[in-house]
Amino acid sequence: MAPTFTANDSLLEVRIAQKALTQLNLVCMYPKVAVVDYEPGAFEVGNDVKIRRPKRRRAISLDPRVASGTFNEAGFFSGTVTLENLWFDGWLTYGIDPRQTIEKYIDETGSQMADSIGTPNDEYMNSLFTSWVATTGAVAVGANPPIAIGACVDSNGNLTSFNSSGLIGAGVAMDKENCPPDNRYALISPVAAGAFLQDAIAITGFAAASIGSGQAIEFGLKGLIPRFGFMVGMSNSITSQAAPTSLDTVSSVSTLAIASVAADTNFSYADYNSTTYIGAVNFTLTCPNGLNTNVAVGQIARIGTSSRATAFGVILRISTATATAPVITLVPFSPNGAKLLPNQITPGTDLFSVPNIGSINTVNHREGLLMAVRQIMEPSPGSGAVAASIVDPDTNLGIQVFRGNYDTGTVSEKNAYYMLTGSQISDFRKTALVLSL
Repeated sequence: MAPTFTANDSLLEVRIAQKALTQLNLVCMYPKVAVVDYEPGAFEVGNDVKIRRPKRRRAISLDPRVASGTFNEAGFFSGTVTLENLWFDGWLTYGIDPRQTIEKYIDETGSQMADSIGTPNDEYMNSLFTSWVATTGAVAVGANPPIAIGACVDSNGNLTSFNSSGLIGAGVAMDKENCPPDNRYALISPVAAGAFLQDAIAITGFAAASIGSGQAIEFGLKGLIPRFGFMVGMSNSITSQAAPTSLDTVSSVSTLAIASVAADTNFSYADYNSTTYIGAVNFTLTCPNGLNTNVAVGQIARIGTSSRATAFGVILRISTATATAPVITLVPFSPNGAKLLPNQITPGTDLFSVPNIGSINTVNHREGLLMAVRQIMEPSPGSGAVAASIVDPDTNLGIQVFRGNYDTGTVSEKNAYYMLTGSQISDFRKTALVLSL
C-alpha cells in the first residue's frame, strides 16, 4: 500500500518526507518488532493512547453431573502508551544558496532525517528493556521490563561471543511462560551480529534461498532473518553494562559471598486468578564494609564461581536493613534460560557479582512491545508555512516536514521535521534478554 499524504502538501516537502520515510523504515529497528497503532485520532505531546491486553485464563476440568462451570467476565488489562517524545530537528536554507546546492541538500536530507529521528527513537525503545526502578512492598508484575535471561557462556563460566545458545536460552525462558511461538524477534548489537555470522552454518542452493543463509553470510544481517525461532536483526541501540569498581566500600571487592537464599513473596504475576509468584529469590550477602551505592536496581547480576555461571538475574530490589548483610532480590536464570529455585543456589560456593556485559541483546514477541505514532497539527492555510505529512500504513511510522517563517534579515527560511511517538512494554513474559560479549 502506498504511503498516505495530507491535503496541505507542498511538492518540496513531499519529496523530503518521501525520502525520509523510506530511510526511516530502514534505519529504525524497534518499530519493526512492535505492535503499532491502537486508537485513531490526533493527540498532543503527553497524551495517552489507550491500549488493552486480555488477562490470561486457565480452563478447568468440568464434570457437569457434579457441578456447573463458573462464568467470569471477560478480563482485560487497560493501559496507556504515553506520547512522550516529539522528535524534532530543523535546518535553515538561505536565499543566496545556488539552486543546485539546495536540490542536492534535499536529496541528502532524507537519510539525515532518518538517522536524526530513528536513532534516538530506537535508543528510547531499547531503554524500555532495561529500565527497572526501585519498588517497595508487594508488586504485581505485568507491563514491566524483562526478567528472563539467556546467556552465551564459555566452558569457564564467563560470557562469550554471541551464539545460538543465547537465543535458544531466551526461547526456553519464553516457552516456559507460554509466550506464543510465532512473531518472536531478537535485536542484537553489531559486535554480537559479527560473532553470530561466524556461528552460522553455511547452506547453499535451494535451502539457502529459502532461509537466507547464504545471503546472511555474504552480506551480514540486513534487516531481519529467521534463526532459531526468532527473526534476528542488528541494532546500534543495544546497550552494555560496566561492572562497578567495587561491590562494597573497599575498592578491591569484585565478588560477595552468599550467606543464604530464600524464596521471595513480594513479586507476583499481575493477572493470575490466585496469587502466583514470579520466582524471585532473596540473596543475603556477606558484605563486611557495607554495600557500594554503585550496585543498583536494574543491573544484571551473576551468580556462580569463576569456572561456572550458575545463574544471571536482573536486580529487582536491594534491602539494606543490615548494612553488612544486604539482601538482593532477583529471579535467577541459568544460562540456558531455565528459572532456578533457591535450593539450586549453593551458599558458600556460589558468589554474587555484577559483571561486565558487552551486549545486552533484547528479545520480544511482537505483542510484548507497543508503539504509538501520531501526527501533530499542521500549519493552517494562509499562515505562511507549508507542510507535508506522510505515514507508512504498514509500519505506522510517520514524518512531518514544515517550512516557513522567512527571515528577511538573513534571507533564510526555517525547515523542521517531527515524529510524535511513545512506547511501552505490555507483558514482561513476552520479552527477554540475551547476554553476550
